[in-house]
Amino acid sequence: MERILLTIKGTQRDNGRDEHMEFMTEGRLIKTADGYLLEYDESELTGEEGCITRLILKDDSVTLLRTGTSEVHMIFAPHSVYESSIETPEGVLRMSLFPLRVESELQESSGHLSLEYELSIGSLSTVNKLDLSFKSVESCIN
Repeated sequence: MERILLTIKGTQRDNGRDEHMEFMTEGRLIKTADGYLLEYDESELTGEEGCITRLILKDDSVTLLRTGTSEVHMIFAPHSVYESSIETPEGVLRMSLFPLRVESELQESSGHLSLEYELSIGSLSTVNKLDLSFKSVESCIN
């Protein structure tokens, strides 16, 4: 397991209006047989305090699993619609996800993930971008 420093940038477009978010946090990177597992603890800043986000990164897909106070499961695979539901304190909501771009460049000590996708939850629909980059904590110190 490698301790990493993550930089996460997100944009959500809703009715022509862009909302931006950017933060840094520490996480963990684990090499698996068929890719990488990247995980980090959510914070008050993201509105998901008490949750752990795990990204399972494979050659052609990314799976996002969030557990804790809210439960989310999303699969980003090119040309595939992913349908699921989101459990929230307010109840269960139906979700549909269509990836427009899934790109990654991953190594054991650094990497980059870029996602762009359409997300529909109930009657709301947004276009989202997520750019995540990481490097080992050790490389930041040295």
